[in-house]
Amino acid sequence: MKKAVVAMLAVVLAGVLCIPFASGLIMEKTIRQAFTDVNALYADTGAGYSLEIVDYQRGYLASDIEWKIDLGALKNIYPIDEVIFKDTAKHGFAGVVSTTSLRENPWYEAFVAEKLGGRDPFHITTRYGLTGGIESTVALDPFSVVVDNETIDVQAGSMVTKTDRELKHFTSKGNWGGLSAGEAASIGKISLASALTRFTTFIWNGDFSFAMRDVNLRKKDNSFEMKEMKGSYLLGLNEDQSKMNGEALFSIDGMRTDGQTINSASVHLATNGLDVEGYETFMQMYTRNMSQVLGSMAAMDENTEEVGEAMKKQMAAVGLQMIAAYEKLLKEGLEFKVSDLDVQLDDGQIKGDMTLRLLKDMTFMQFAPVVSQPELLFDIFYLKSNLSLPARLVGENPKMVTPLYPGMQTGLFVKDGGNLVHAAETIDGKLIVNDQEVILSPQNL
Repeated sequence: MKKAVVAMLAVVLAGVLCIPFASGLIMEKTIRQAFTDVNALYADTGAGYSLEIVDYQRGYLASDIEWKIDLGALKNIYPIDEVIFKDTAKHGFAGVVSTTSLRENPWYEAFVAEKLGGRDPFHITTRYGLTGGIESTVALDPFSVVVDNETIDVQAGSMVTKTDRELKHFTSKGNWGGLSAGEAASIGKISLASALTRFTTFIWNGDFSFAMRDVNLRKKDNSFEMKEMKGSYLLGLNEDQSKMNGEALFSIDGMRTDGQTINSASVHLATNGLDVEGYETFMQMYTRNMSQVLGSMAAMDENTEEVGEAMKKQMAAVGLQMIAAYEKLLKEGLEFKVSDLDVQLDDGQIKGDMTLRLLKDMTFMQFAPVVSQPELLFDIFYLKSNLSLPARLVGENPKMVTPLYPGMQTGLFVKDGGNLVHAAETIDGKLIVNDQEVILSPQNL
């Protein structure tokens, strides 16, 4: 009996002792698969980014990993070709905890040594669970650095990101205390949160929000002040996952420049019915073309006078290449909305909304007849807009209330007490502005 108990205890003990080793195996498998998945995503973008494991030394209780990110097209702009990471992972009974250092990078080591007295303010910790989940925490200690004889005080911050084994579901939450540079500039606390699920490389479902406290910039006679700004995004697909919708809400509690004061402002923006396949094609072509443009910029002599002209020609060529991709977005139901616009000024309130919707699939060639028959636009687009603003904001400007086109019976705005108001809508193939039809074809005048 005693021998059986001893044997059982030995088996249990052996199993327990194997857990750290198993944790190390699971971590290595998770990391290698994650690198494969991320590189596949980067390949889809055409930007040339890539991850590479330079060295992986796995032991019983610990692992040492060196890996790097190739910056692809970005290294044509920045003097850094790659970023090197050095991980030291401790295998535990509930998973693995890894700490990451950037100090293998000569440029970063020089910054820490020369500007921060050898004290590294960045701390990166990653936890790998036994089920494959990954939680990464990036923490920033407060530090001060002198730039152009100005001391910049950077406050503490942190970012926590969680994902699953397949890198499909991500949640993030972060905050940063901001910075100050004497009387010249200051940025208040910034916080953000997100919960996103990857549908494709370029399409994600979920939400993202942020808030930024006061911003103050001062330079000689120029100044800029902004009180708290908030923003939120919501992204999603329709039931058959053929269309995507997105909406955003922005607001500020006040903004002041040398010539203008805004007491508060908010607006709701939305894009609905965006074709998923068309958007994916568009983004793939756009990222590949822009990577080529960045590569060409690096090859140019920055002192040559022809650089600007060469870049214009290249961007024009990219625009022509993108025509087919743009057309894939012109699908029936594509809609852009601006709503709940509310701007509070000392002179009064600006408020309004606008909806523009595509009524049928279109190509650019199908827009050609509009040149001679502009009323055809009302069979292609649905438009509805409303806007009200204080009359004293624009002063005595007759163009605001005077017809700008022979077929108009009113101006874009009409006077309503102390406000200028505008209302427009397309109804039954006609454009109605301020309750009056606009005749676009000369023969109908």
